[in-house]
Amino acid sequence: MSETRQTLLEVDGLKKYFPIRKGLLRRVVGHVRAVDDVNFTIRRGETLSLVGESGCGKTTTSRCILRALTPTAGDVNFLTENQRVVNIATVPRRELRPLRRQMQMIFQDPYSSLNPRMTLLDIIGEPLLVNGVGSVSDRRDRVEELLKLVGLPPEFMSRYPHAFSGGQRQRIGIARALALKPALIVADEPVSALDVSVQAQIINLMLELQEEMGLSYLFVAHDLSVVKHVSDRVAVMYVGKIVEIAATEDLFQQPLHPYTEALLSAVPKPDPRLRSQRIILEGEVADPASPPSGCYFHPRCKYVIDRCRTESPALEEVQPERFVSCHRARELTLSGVKE
Repeated sequence: MSETRQTLLEVDGLKKYFPIRKGLLRRVVGHVRAVDDVNFTIRRGETLSLVGESGCGKTTTSRCILRALTPTAGDVNFLTENQRVVNIATVPRRELRPLRRQMQMIFQDPYSSLNPRMTLLDIIGEPLLVNGVGSVSDRRDRVEELLKLVGLPPEFMSRYPHAFSGGQRQRIGIARALALKPALIVADEPVSALDVSVQAQIINLMLELQEEMGLSYLFVAHDLSVVKHVSDRVAVMYVGKIVEIAATEDLFQQPLHPYTEALLSAVPKPDPRLRSQRIILEGEVADPASPPSGCYFHPRCKYVIDRCRTESPALEEVQPERFVSCHRARELTLSGVKE
C-alpha cells in the first residue's frame, strides 16, 4: 500500500455511551460503553476492515461515523471533495446532507434494506431525487448506468425487490450506495446474509468497483477469511475498544494481541497438516455496562499479569504502522495463520 495516499477519514477518541435508566423517574444509573475511545484512519482508495465478536461495537462505530448515531465524544474528521476537513461528529445537522452525498452505507440484510413497495428505478434513484440531482430523464439514465455497473440488466428497473435473489438485492443496495458517487462507503457485514458462492461474487464486485472508482471502504465483518481477501489493513475491536491495527498480511502472519491470536485460531484451514490448535477463550465477553478494571480482555487472557488487572493499556505504535493495546506486546510471540 502506498504511503503517499491521502487520509480521507480520521477517527479520534470516538465514544458512544447509551444511558441505563431505572425506576419510575427513569433516572440514569449507568452507561453502556458501546464505543469507548476508538482511533483509526482510512486513506483514499484503501479498505480498512473492522472485526471482532458480535456486540463489540463495530456497527455502532460505523453508524457514528455516518452520524446515523450522534457520538458521545470524539472527532470524526472527513476530507470533503473540495479538500476541506469537516468534523462529522459536531457539524450542525443542516450541513450533513451535502456531506452524506460523499459517505454512503451498504447494509447487512439485502431483504429488509429495500422498500418492497418501490421499483428499482425508485430505490436506486431515491438518493438522486432527495438531493435534487438531475431531471427525471437524467435520473433514469443514471439508474440504467448503475444497474449495468453492478451487473444487472437495465430492463429490471421496473421490477420490485421480491423478484430478486439475495445476491441480486445486495447488488441493488450497492448501486443505490454508488448513486451519488461517494468517496467513502461503509459496508456493514455486506455478505454475511448471503450464500458462500454469492458472497464471492459480491466481494469481487466491490473490489472491481473500488479499483474503477477509487472508493474507500470501511468493511465491518466477523468472517476473517473474507477480511483477508478484501482488506489493506485490519482493526480488531473488543468491548468497544480497538486492540490492534495492522496491515492485513502482518496481522494474519504474526498478531501482537492475544485476542487477535484467538480470533485467527478459528479461521478454517483447508489443509489438515496446517491446522493449529484452536484457542478457546474462557469466560464471557466483558459487560460494556460494567467493564473490568485494567485491560478489558484480562479475565480471558492466558498471558495475563498483575499489571493487566489494574492498568488500562493505551493503543500505541509498537512497529511502523502497527498499533496494539497490550502491556506485553513487545515480549510475546503469538501464532498467526500459516499459509
